[in-house]
Amino acid sequence: MIRVVTLDEFDPALLKQLTKVLYQAFGVGAEHSGGTSVPSGMQEPFDANKLIDALPKVQAFADDKVLFLTMRKLAPRRLMSGEAPTLGLARYNSQRAIVSTATIKNVVDNPKLLARYCMQELGHTFGLHHCLDARCSMYPNWSLGYTNGDSIFCNFCRELSEARIRQTKS
Repeated sequence: MIRVVTLDEFDPALLKQLTKVLYQAFGVGAEHSGGTSVPSGMQEPFDANKLIDALPKVQAFADDKVLFLTMRKLAPRRLMSGEAPTLGLARYNSQRAIVSTATIKNVVDNPKLLARYCMQELGHTFGLHHCLDARCSMYPNWSLGYTNGDSIFCNFCRELSEARIRQTKS
């Protein structure tokens, strides 16, 4: 099960559309599981690592994935080559991921891009790495053309995610 938890107020129609795309992409249930607030003491732009650790537990089974969704900015990541924008964060083979819509202009009119970002972060929670197929949602989101792609997986990433899902315990 994929549980979408919002940190801000989102259009219910957008959340319904997003959970439908996630269900189709992963073949497991997806639902909006309510909202929560940002822990006190945290300021925007949020450090995604600290935020994901500080967010409250969500009632879920061990194999469920929890996707936190926010409209607020995440702080850029510091790399040896400089700073890179942070659109979302997930730890590989983990339960939690976060996605920010702050960089999406008029998210209600662009649900495909939101779904693509969410699929990539959730893909990371299932252990998927970035893909070389530009049509795939696992293609690096900092690459040219990423925002024009569809919210789909290539055959390789789809098969790998399905294999990982079959290996779950619940």
